[in-house]
Amino acid sequence: MLDQLTVSAPSRLHFGLFSVGNKVKRRFGGAGMMIDGPRTEIEISRFSRLEILPHHDAPACHKAVNAWFESLKIPLKNDFSIDHPSELPLRISIKATPPRHSGFGSGTQLALATAFAVNSFFELPVPQPEEIAVSIGRGKRSAIGSHGFFKGGFLVDRGKLSTDLLAPLDFQVDFPSTWRIVTIISRRSPGLSGNQELDAFAKLPQTSQEERHKMIEIVRNQVLPGLLKTDLDTFGDGIFEFGRRSGMMFEKIQNGPYYGAEAESLVNKIRELGIRGVGQSSWGPCIFAVLNNDSEADHLMNWLESNHEGSLSMNKCRADNRGVRCYQSIGAPD
Repeated sequence: MLDQLTVSAPSRLHFGLFSVGNKVKRRFGGAGMMIDGPRTEIEISRFSRLEILPHHDAPACHKAVNAWFESLKIPLKNDFSIDHPSELPLRISIKATPPRHSGFGSGTQLALATAFAVNSFFELPVPQPEEIAVSIGRGKRSAIGSHGFFKGGFLVDRGKLSTDLLAPLDFQVDFPSTWRIVTIISRRSPGLSGNQELDAFAKLPQTSQEERHKMIEIVRNQVLPGLLKTDLDTFGDGIFEFGRRSGMMFEKIQNGPYYGAEAESLVNKIRELGIRGVGQSSWGPCIFAVLNNDSEADHLMNWLESNHEGSLSMNKCRADNRGVRCYQSIGAPD
């Protein structure tokens, strides 16, 4: 057992799903990437009993600890004489989290970071993504955030068979380190989550196998070639088209390909500037733009600051090609 450690996890951008509904053999699937900010950070130290310091995400953290404990309660009882989660000799402090329900996959990253941190604190073997994600109830639809937590980079999720606990990872590659991502969030409305999200999925029309195949072809013929050749125009056009088509699967809920008129207006404004790689992450409200370098990213942020009516929260970041990081008490990488 360690004395103290910190776990830091990237955020996730989700570019869209291949399908919704039950008409296709493999459900959901899709593409996304991990970014280096905002981050989720969990600090754990020894304490007499389980204590989670006050934070607005403390209930979710507590839920993840309980689920992790249930998945390992026999070895914890045998090896550490711990019979109940309250007996875990640790204090958990949530140091940083992305804004909730905004398109960053904050729920998955917090749950995985918590379970991974506690697992590492007890120096237990590192679990496989499907083991830890399923044990804490994540990855029921998209698996991008679960695989990306461990691997980072750009990822393609194959989609789930009825027998899959977590959708398999079809492809993962480092995202160009010179490219920059600008995330833009309107402060007017959060995206869907929880029961609202479940209700929304239940109301959606069924994607056909042909429609799913078209989505896969965009990734195969535009997105991946552009990424592998570091051709931002090809990649950007592919991501824009993929996201727009995926968004139209949710038209009944969103009234269009994006979550609200302001999101659609932002996408259109940015595209009119000649920036091709623009889209919405998950349900939004996060809109992202992929640019060649820092200068282009700064120019976009300055332009939006001067030309967009309404309050925007903007952040410039880059890809996270590494995934989760774990630091022991002295601050050196574990």
